[in-house]
Amino acid sequence: MSPTRVSKYLMVGLLFLLMSPAVFPQDSITVKEVPADLLFKNVNQYGFAISPDGKYFAEVVTNNIESEIVVLDIDGYVVYNQIPIGRRTIDDLHWLSNKRLLYESYGAIYAIDIDGNNSKQIVDRTADVQSKRRRSYWDNFRINRLISTLPSKKHQVLIETYDLEFNASIKEVNIFTGKKYTVINGNLHNMNQWVLDSQGKVRMGLRYTDDGFNYLVRKGETDKWEQCYINIDGKKYPLSVKARTFLNQNLTFEGFAYDPDIIYLTTNIGSDKRKLVSYSLSNEEVREVLVEDINCDVKEPDDDVFGIIFDNVNEEIAGVRYESIVPEYNWISPKYKEFHDKLNSKFPRFINDLVDVDATGNRFVIHQWSDIYAGNIGIYDVTDDSYAVMFQYNAELNDFRLSKTKIVMADAEDSYKIPCYLNLPVDYDKKESVPLVVIPHGGPWVRDYWRLDEFAQYFASRGYATVRVNFRGSTGFGKNHVLSGVNNIDGTMINDIADSARHIMENFNIDKDKVFIYGHSYGGYATYMSLIKFPSLYTAGVAVSAPTDIRAWMKLQKEKDNNFSYEFWNMALGNRKSKFLDEISPLSNAAELNKPVLIFHGEYDRIIPVEQSKVMVQALRKKGKNVRYEELQKEGHSINDSYSMSYILDESHAFFQGISNEE
Repeated sequence: MSPTRVSKYLMVGLLFLLMSPAVFPQDSITVKEVPADLLFKNVNQYGFAISPDGKYFAEVVTNNIESEIVVLDIDGYVVYNQIPIGRRTIDDLHWLSNKRLLYESYGAIYAIDIDGNNSKQIVDRTADVQSKRRRSYWDNFRINRLISTLPSKKHQVLIETYDLEFNASIKEVNIFTGKKYTVINGNLHNMNQWVLDSQGKVRMGLRYTDDGFNYLVRKGETDKWEQCYINIDGKKYPLSVKARTFLNQNLTFEGFAYDPDIIYLTTNIGSDKRKLVSYSLSNEEVREVLVEDINCDVKEPDDDVFGIIFDNVNEEIAGVRYESIVPEYNWISPKYKEFHDKLNSKFPRFINDLVDVDATGNRFVIHQWSDIYAGNIGIYDVTDDSYAVMFQYNAELNDFRLSKTKIVMADAEDSYKIPCYLNLPVDYDKKESVPLVVIPHGGPWVRDYWRLDEFAQYFASRGYATVRVNFRGSTGFGKNHVLSGVNNIDGTMINDIADSARHIMENFNIDKDKVFIYGHSYGGYATYMSLIKFPSLYTAGVAVSAPTDIRAWMKLQKEKDNNFSYEFWNMALGNRKSKFLDEISPLSNAAELNKPVLIFHGEYDRIIPVEQSKVMVQALRKKGKNVRYEELQKEGHSINDSYSMSYILDESHAFFQGISNEE
């Protein structure tokens, strides 16, 4: 499709979306099945940003082949321009000035006016000094990313550039001449990433190792970089991330304050839950606990939903956005709290997330969403309390009634409370029993969130109740919660999933003969082990991209030099010997799996090789078990194609129905 045809198609769509309301009536919609391919529809718009003067909104639109930048006039509420970029992928979008944009693509950086003129590459992918060795092309190859547009130096930008040895350098680039000034050279210091303070000064370096990375600081005025230590209650802790301590990561660096002496850290030192603190580098002491939550960690060690929000106008921290049982905001700035409270009062059924803000602090880009609404991107104007939708995610879902998500604290056998998310059929009548699908998350060292969950909505629209379980071992619910899963992927985790299913069955009208389990990756492993361990509880299961031979998988990590993965899993499994790895493998327990199972696996899976499913299928068939296997062509570990997901879910639904009819 040509850029012109893309533009014509998008123009119609954008004009429709601009007129779309921010609120929609769910109660008046007829209950009907939601197509899986619609639930998993790819989002082709991203990079949402507002101009410094707050007059223009920009976004990237792609059809996965060609891209364009769409600029909207906020005051006129019209499409200002659509700039075709062609087959060049846009990785990130920035405003350089009120009328000029910067974007990153394949490691190069480009500038273009919002009227589509004056397009130029300002940073290319070649080294400043060209190598003449035999491998010169690769020696000279560089990847660049924009760090700052340097408001104090309007003709320059600050970039970080990486070579093929993964060494990083910081450079200032003149956007008119292309001339570069090297601020610090990563090759000289053997550094893989740099951390800058709010003034753009290099303050820390990250050096990668086989099992993680370390934060280093420069001592005095020498070129020597040494391990950074954080002093808490008289004890010094290294600021680092290591595979063997990752699940109990006691310190995580979150960034610099406007005061260059102050950094932000999340830590669980002295507490079960991770909290956000400010720390003085010069005094080597915690200054203040900024945010803590009695239910959840303010941030998980590997978390991309946590965010510190800065008030750039007043040069201070405004607040923090984090995931508790539901998304939470903790405001420090009275101004930000006031505007967010107004927005929440105006749209009480939605989560109103901040995406961007103009230079005056008066216009905010908002991502508005809920557990039954795919969401929109809009502009909230503080001065007149107005909200205008710029783009709506998956508007077709508004034609379907979706299931509200209930928070359930399930009782484990030992009286422990397990955080779960329950979705009932949209037309649930407690007088009539319904089937249940238990959906354990993958990882397993991640967590489920309160959100619009595609799997839950798919099954709920077809008359199932679903429960997503944050079993012990899941991150985000404190140190004790996650560490209880170490050496227990086949024990405590599987038991918690079963106990959560029983809790739902005891408190809601569930058909006890129609309790199914569906899982991907570790969730697929949990499917196997749950069917083996609790055959009287579950009727059947679906396993997608699941490991079945833990010893063989660990051996593969070592052979491929996946050192971080190997060391992490060695710790998580309890540093046990091969016999134990066989004992906890579904493959070794195939003879005990007496319930029907449907297995899917992508042929190009590089995380859990497809052979893991093949050997399991062979073992089950050899034992005469009820097993069906589907290998998905051109799919990897994560199933990205919406139609492949549709096939998996439709086949799973038919499988569950077939089993139910047999019963």
